[in-house]
Amino acid sequence: MTGLDRWVAGVLGGGVAGILLAILLAAWNTHIPVSHLYVDAAAGHQLLHEGIPVQAAPDWPGAYRVNARASNAAFTSQARLYFSQGPSVQIPRREVLLWVYR
Repeated sequence: MTGLDRWVAGVLGGGVAGILLAILLAAWNTHIPVSHLYVDAAAGHQLLHEGIPVQAAPDWPGAYRVNARASNAAFTSQARLYFSQGPSVQIPRREVLLWVYR
C-alpha cells in the first residue's frame, strides 16, 4: 500500500466509525413514546414512593398500570420512564410486564 492508499483507507474507516458512533448516540438519547405500561408489584411500589400515580390492574393480579409519556431506548437493563408531570424514574426492565406503545 502506498501512503495515499493508507490515507484513503484511514479516512473511510474514520467515517464509518463516526457514523456508527452517531447512530449509537442518537439511540442513547431517543425517547420512545408509550401510551401506558404494566409493571409488577416491586416497580409499582417504587413508582408510588416517587410520587407517580399507579392503578392496580383489575384483570391482572399483581400488576399495576402506569401512564408514562415516554421511555428510553431498549438496549439497557434499566428503563427510564418519563412522565408528563413529575420526575423521570428509573426501574429495572425485568419489572415491566407489558409495554403499550403509541
